[in-house]
Amino acid sequence: MSLKVTLLGTGVGIPQPGRSQAAVLLENGQPLLFDCGAGTLLRLDQAGVPTELLDTVVLTHLHLDHVSDLLALANARYLSGLPGLAVYGPKGTDSWFGLLRSAYPNLEKMQFVVHELSPMDSFSIKGFDIFAEEARHSVTALAYRLEAEEKVIVYSGDTEPSARVTALADGADLLIHECSFPEPFDVTNHSTPLKLGNMLRNQGVKRVVLTHLYPQADGHEDEMAEQVIEQSGAPTIVGWDLMSLII
Repeated sequence: MSLKVTLLGTGVGIPQPGRSQAAVLLENGQPLLFDCGAGTLLRLDQAGVPTELLDTVVLTHLHLDHVSDLLALANARYLSGLPGLAVYGPKGTDSWFGLLRSAYPNLEKMQFVVHELSPMDSFSIKGFDIFAEEARHSVTALAYRLEAEEKVIVYSGDTEPSARVTALADGADLLIHECSFPEPFDVTNHSTPLKLGNMLRNQGVKRVVLTHLYPQADGHEDEMAEQVIEQSGAPTIVGWDLMSLII
């Protein structure tokens, strides 16, 4: 069976045409959502994924552009008479939900079940074996390696180049990695093409898709992909909302 990957949101917290906020849908017979930034519900509808099929979300971290539509998704399921959501996320996810419950008491009716993860934790869900690893960001953040049907998919979430994420991506069939800014931006907590390409050198990654692009990347997409290719040798493209790939 083939694995299907749909990039639902490839942007950031700043609005820009064609890019809603971070979200990736993976399917191995069942849908599994990674991150749920603003615009995710609309993209799910456009991708033809019914709300009733989507009961599990895995979060990389708790920044708004990765979680803004999570309550909206839970509310949509609640209003449709469906059970609540299983939510996997880094340490702090449960206390974050506690704060939300104080603002939205009806969250109790939505039946969230929260599973907190630490780096090097592993779990199996929706046909995937998943391994979590530490990402390098401004808050506690995780990257994920998913294995199914003898294929490997890695999703970085938000991170600057990291030895741990490099190891996570080793030999991956598909790496979905953030590449927030074009050269010559010098940033922390995020990646740029030359740094990412250097990180991926000799890692044997078969295909790279760049995501989480800031407006500063507009018009530089092809150049950014070429720079990753030149540094790493890995076939690389820039992702757009609703792009689908079969692995």
